[in-house]
Amino acid sequence: MARAGVTKGEVQRVRMALIKAGKHPSIDAIRIGLGNTGSKATIFRHLKDIEADEGGAGVPEGAVSEELLAFVTNLAGRLEFEAQERFDTLRAGHAEEVRGLKEQLEKARSEARSGRSEAERSQVELSTERSARQRVEAELAALRLEHGQMTVRLTAELEGAQAQLKATQAQVASLEEKHTHAREALEHFRNASREQRDREARQHEQQLQYLQREVATATEALTAKQTELRSVLQEKTDLLALLSAARAERRQIDEQLRELKPAAERLAVQNQLVEDMRGQVQQAVQQYETLRARASDLEQRNGELERLLAGATATAQSQGDMVKELLARISQPAAAKARGKVTTAG
Repeated sequence: MARAGVTKGEVQRVRMALIKAGKHPSIDAIRIGLGNTGSKATIFRHLKDIEADEGGAGVPEGAVSEELLAFVTNLAGRLEFEAQERFDTLRAGHAEEVRGLKEQLEKARSEARSGRSEAERSQVELSTERSARQRVEAELAALRLEHGQMTVRLTAELEGAQAQLKATQAQVASLEEKHTHAREALEHFRNASREQRDREARQHEQQLQYLQREVATATEALTAKQTELRSVLQEKTDLLALLSAARAERRQIDEQLRELKPAAERLAVQNQLVEDMRGQVQQAVQQYETLRARASDLEQRNGELERLLAGATATAQSQGDMVKELLARISQPAAAKARGKVTTAG
């Protein structure tokens, strides 16, 4: 440590001793002569004062060589002082630059730690995202499997429903055909019965008219024609037989009508069966529409899951790019620091 309080007399004493010894009285030599004490600025200031006191003569009443030596010594001290000032300025600037570089280094280290933390957090998020992606892929695979199984089952059910629908339609067509035949037969029977009744009524009317005429004729000729009366009676008997036959035919027709009544009832049952089959067909159609809507919902859900998977993939890729960028930012200060070390070593 340089002690404070180096006096002008001490500096002058050491300077004169160095000159007498034939040595150059530089600032460093004077400082060594003072026992490595005193600052160089103080020694330089005392040297300037000594030079001013001596009036630029260097040494009192000396030779020209001594005066020249003193001048050179003074000039060297001044140059050394200026060099020292410049060195101090450069050292201060260097210290300031070193402090700025240290601050930049600390900032870079802080950014590196922050980037490392962010990279670790991004890695955790990436792992979480990968887990979510794997879970979504597993769910998607399960849904695809379920969709495939459901599609197979729905296809089988649809084929069965279509086959049942075809069988039902064929049965309905057969029943409608039978119903048409039965209706045609009933209409034919009704027409035939109507014609038969009309014919019998006409015949009965004609017979009644004929009997009335015959009765009138027989009444008029009762007293005169006994033989004709017997003939008339015989004809009447024949007519009664015909009437009995007509009544028998009518009873037969009534019996046929009674026999056709169960057929009509069976036809009504068949009509009800047709209505039931139509209801079943409508239910099968509704079930088919419901299954088709459910298949459409599954297709829509499958599309949503594929979009979710694409979004998760894009997010994972974006986070991977972010991690790469952070690693690149972290590696840049390290590379710059390595280049600085190589430059310093050079």
